[in-house]
Amino acid sequence: MIHRRTLLSAAGAAAALGPRAALAQNLRPLSRIVVGFPPGGTADVIARALAEKLRGHYAANVIVENKPGARGSVATNTLLATEPDGNAIYIAPHSMVTMYPHVYRKLTYDPQVDLVPAGTIASFEFALSVSQAVPARTLAEFVQWAKANRSAAAYGSLGNGTTAHFLGFMFATAADLDWNHIPYKGAGPGVQDLLAGQIPSLIGPVGDIAVHHRAGKVRVLATSGAQRSRFLPDVPTFEEAGYKGLLATERFGVFLRRGTAPVLVERVNQEVNRALSQEDFRATLTKLSYEPLATTPQEFQAIIKAESARWGGIVKASGFSED
Repeated sequence: MIHRRTLLSAAGAAAALGPRAALAQNLRPLSRIVVGFPPGGTADVIARALAEKLRGHYAANVIVENKPGARGSVATNTLLATEPDGNAIYIAPHSMVTMYPHVYRKLTYDPQVDLVPAGTIASFEFALSVSQAVPARTLAEFVQWAKANRSAAAYGSLGNGTTAHFLGFMFATAADLDWNHIPYKGAGPGVQDLLAGQIPSLIGPVGDIAVHHRAGKVRVLATSGAQRSRFLPDVPTFEEAGYKGLLATERFGVFLRRGTAPVLVERVNQEVNRALSQEDFRATLTKLSYEPLATTPQEFQAIIKAESARWGGIVKASGFSED
């Protein structure tokens, strides 16, 4: 949900300057949006849609640079190699800041120092889905099936150290399951194996699974939000199914590099929230099964602080870490 006061604040600032004066004073020749994922994925789609909205308002030209690899380190180091002048904007899932410091012992950067939150763009939740080979139609039936078929019980995720991975750990702990984790390099390969019956279950973003659920090719048994997903209104949440506290929401955010002046952080935030106020940009997000989400930099920082504390405890309880 877009915060009304955030948008009014942004609109008021723009009105005070006057549109022509604002553009003449603040329009820069070129800006870059750095994305740590390859072209064609959802992060890339979001970045290119945002670039269109920033073009002619934040900068005369805005380009998207795809820098995938090394758990986001390539993209992050690309950002950190720039000047702290607001010309380079980084779009990334907030789990890179909230979770990675607890998971990876040897990062080449400090996410909570080197990345300055400027605001959010969208949020999404996760879904537990099963293949047609699994007879379960409810979460309770799935738990029964998994306990009766311990050698076959397994779940795929987006990869080691991801939110989906640890959501699976939380569910296995709560349900007392021996549930083998199968990490994939992204949602795509995992979804394909689920459709082919190569894995019995998968935890992945709602947007990657909802279309197959609606087509009857897989069954989604639970989602990870506090309320039912509007993209899967027929599916209960984990909490509805009796697993209190089993919540997970990922947020795509906008970051600037350390040392960026607060006035530039606020300017980027206002431009992102201006884009979020426009129906066509919001439609792009909802088509991906993402919820548009506008925040101030301060609100985003508070989310990161709370989520980092929460997931730090979960990661520690799992015993998982990587170099």
